[in-house]
Amino acid sequence: MAKKSKGPAEKQEKFQYPSHFGSHTSMIDAEATEKLEDVSLVVLKDEHGSYTTEKIRLDDGCADPNRYPTSRLNKLFARKEDKKG
Repeated sequence: MAKKSKGPAEKQEKFQYPSHFGSHTSMIDAEATEKLEDVSLVVLKDEHGSYTTEKIRLDDGCADPNRYPTSRLNKLFARKEDKKG
């Protein structure tokens, strides 16, 4: 007996950033970066929010440790716990 099709497969939305873990110039938040005192830093925005990193990490082809989910998600959870208590 043939299996019934559940319909057309859902198309996954294309990832909106050039990579999952690298930092890129297309992610710069210019307004927030202007407020920084240190000119060697930039503020970037991704799917988890904003983060600060060094300019030398932009478009270098390597993963940026400042963008790793574990380094930033812990901060997000800590804020939620502070609000609860």
